[in-house]
Amino acid sequence: MWCFWWPGIVLTAVLFGRVWCMVCPMELISTTLNRVGLKLKVPRIVKSGWVITLLYAVAVVIGVHTFLIHRVPHRMALYLLCLLGLTVVVSLLFRGRAFCSHFCPVGHLLGLYALNAATEWRVKDRDVCKSCKEKPCISAKRSTAWYGRACQSQLYPAKISDNRDGLLCTQCYKACDKNNVTFRWRRPLLDLFRDLKLRPAAIAFLMIVFGFAFYEVFTECKVCGGWLKAFPNAVNARLGVPAPWDGTLRAGLLFFVFPALVLMLASVLQSFFASKRILAFAFPAYAKALIPLAGFTHFAKGAVKSASRFQYVPGALRDTAGVHTAKALTAKSMAIGGPCQEALNHVARIVGMAVILFGGVASLVLMSRIARSRNEPKPVAFWVIALLYSVAAAGALVARMVVKGG
Repeated sequence: MWCFWWPGIVLTAVLFGRVWCMVCPMELISTTLNRVGLKLKVPRIVKSGWVITLLYAVAVVIGVHTFLIHRVPHRMALYLLCLLGLTVVVSLLFRGRAFCSHFCPVGHLLGLYALNAATEWRVKDRDVCKSCKEKPCISAKRSTAWYGRACQSQLYPAKISDNRDGLLCTQCYKACDKNNVTFRWRRPLLDLFRDLKLRPAAIAFLMIVFGFAFYEVFTECKVCGGWLKAFPNAVNARLGVPAPWDGTLRAGLLFFVFPALVLMLASVLQSFFASKRILAFAFPAYAKALIPLAGFTHFAKGAVKSASRFQYVPGALRDTAGVHTAKALTAKSMAIGGPCQEALNHVARIVGMAVILFGGVASLVLMSRIARSRNEPKPVAFWVIALLYSVAAAGALVARMVVKGG
């Protein structure tokens, strides 16, 4: 799951948008239960995005870095059962596709990464939609249809302007009798160069993702990971935090505190050089510029991780329980890897470096574009952040190849 499924979801989201949502079983459960649920209106606080940001923070900090659900299958199964239970409860309470739109942290993450994608779900001609009287894609009469039903997320295809919210379920395509809805290629990063606004909750979500993606790549090298975790580990030791809660504090510092301090400092400097009030917080305006860097850094991590796990596939196919393989590896009577695997690992790391640097350059260009649109001087402080993060992340992959035991 964590070696191929999750990296695959990240890779496809960055390249093609929310294609996982197209086949996600949670969407089917949500749509089915909506038919018999209470159909209550979704509260404003939920629509604001803060609930989904909190759920993502809990999953990453408590789930992954405290209880290690990505390392213990039993705990991962419990997490998935909790996610299923949340889907059932939310779908029975609220109208529409409330879980997918306002509660699913995976979907929200993929929605941000989908802004980088080279594909989009759009209408061919907005004038055709304007002239359509029936509007079957959003008609209440088709809200319960199994085939070609009205959008459960209450999205009008003619007004979709970016890749964040559409789940690619294709129901509006099936409902449209004008053949005016299409899934098409487009220039990568196109949404980010438009007038895209992020809500405060989405900005907080992005900040966590930014810290998490950098951590994931930087710790690919044990030496680099040791540097990054030195301060959190020292704090844990000083406070005497016991396991597994030392992981909570470490993740809190690296995913919340450090990114917040760095971005706040850049915001204050940008506001100062722009001759604005020193308390003006510029980061909300520049936040979307970090999406390419975060997305492509996460992309690189997915590629490197998946490539490194191919060596385990033959053994997994021969011994599905893994018991005999584990014993053989422990007794050193069985070897894995080899020159071919090492070559694949190097190729993946080189591709990862190129992808990270591409994301960094894209972020620099976006920052410049935003500064011009705001009639501000060059965003040097934000440039420095993007350069440092992209070079450090790419450098960690270089170090992983050249440092012995790294």
